[in-house]
Amino acid sequence: MSSEENIKKLNKELSELLEKEINNRKSILGISISTHGGTHLISKLKKDITMTNSEISAASSSLVFISSKILNDSLNQQISYNLITGKKRIILSILTENIAFIAYLNREIAELEGLDSYITSLRKFAIQISAFVETSELIKEEVFVAIKRAIPNALVIAIITKDGLPIKVQATMPEPILSAMTSAIFNLAGILLEEGLEFSIIGGDNGSIIIHELDESRILAIAVPEADERKLGSYIAKIKSIIK
Repeated sequence: MSSEENIKKLNKELSELLEKEINNRKSILGISISTHGGTHLISKLKKDITMTNSEISAASSSLVFISSKILNDSLNQQISYNLITGKKRIILSILTENIAFIAYLNREIAELEGLDSYITSLRKFAIQISAFVETSELIKEEVFVAIKRAIPNALVIAIITKDGLPIKVQATMPEPILSAMTSAIFNLAGILLEEGLEFSIIGGDNGSIIIHELDESRILAIAVPEADERKLGSYIAKIKSIIK
């Protein structure tokens, strides 16, 4: 069996696991699974969820990243889950070793059946999916890790949403400030171009920042101690080869 055929088989098996879980619990409106860097892996969503897969993946990965950081910085504890409640829906987000897991629940039904049971069962299910992903070829090398390997002298690496929310960041600058500034530059550049921005270079005498679109929902920003245009061009080529 070729690698491509194996990935298709694994996708099918994972899709069946998600479908079975959704069908077994009346309250579940959908489940989406992504990498820590916000790359969509697989999802099963009912029609009333209108966000795209990449939008959900970017937003959910950012949510668990920010939630994990605030819990760790405030209480020095690792995150178990994040529960957000609206008038009609509840969203349960879970961060495991390999994935960011998000489940949409019908609030009325979930509260009638007991939220504790959903939190317990979906945490177990997320760990099961995480183990499945870890031992398979389904998950490719994370963009974040691939960039670190391809450009080892990068001083800053940040994956953020186009709205300016951090997903995964390695930097000395506070994540919210870096994310907001990167997003502002990206969006202002798009306005001036009157089309979508592909990439931007902010150049200094001895260093540069490269801002590059990752997909419809995410932006990559890296800072390197390099000002030579040819070297910067090689970095951009490496980025493109990783995200294609």
